[in-house]
Amino acid sequence: MNGIQGMVAAYLASPNGQQTIRSFLSSPEGKEAIDSYLATPEGQQMARLLLLRALDRLDIPDDVKGTIRTALGEPGA
Repeated sequence: MNGIQGMVAAYLASPNGQQTIRSFLSSPEGKEAIDSYLATPEGQQMARLLLLRALDRLDIPDDVKGTIRTALGEPGA
């Protein structure tokens, strides 16, 4: 990444950036923005990708992960 993308990525990875995101997402405005985005096909696709990625990091049994992957419609689940 370079330019603005690199700066944004670095900020989001920093403690200040993460706190800013947390604060926004827990605010009424942030919740409304997320709900609006998740109501779109693109938002639902992004949520599915994020959930599948997060699933790999969760400490839950593999059979539960498999059930979730199937429910999310992951190819090859």
